[in-house]
Amino acid sequence: MYDEVLIEHNLHPAYKGEIEGVEPIKLVNASCGDELKIYLRVEGGRILDGRFLGNGCAIALASADLFIASIRGRKLEEVAEMAIEFKKMILGQEAKMEELGVAKAMNCVSRMPARVKCAELAWKSVESLGGAES
Repeated sequence: MYDEVLIEHNLHPAYKGEIEGVEPIKLVNASCGDELKIYLRVEGGRILDGRFLGNGCAIALASADLFIASIRGRKLEEVAEMAIEFKKMILGQEAKMEELGVAKAMNCVSRMPARVKCAELAWKSVESLGGAES
């Protein structure tokens, strides 16, 4: 049912862990119980590094890993635009896929409307960033 990339990022996440000295953004999907802590090191308006910890379904955890992979090194403004395009994509709307990097692998969620909240959970951390630097 799930795409091979999604399965790989769930079973072998590259960005699972904490970043010392960074306060996590805590997110919960009340629909199915997914819980994530997103750690983002931001300097000069750019995301230098990211990691996540959490418990949840394969879609939520794979999406968190792909989220971090897609946003590292990008400016906050770019990431905010990416979050908008990601949401369009998983809702089955026309989206600028080229802007999403490896996160476009989550396109399969557009065929599973009940899993949209799982896929978008990590991306909701962007709302907490604003223009702040840490």
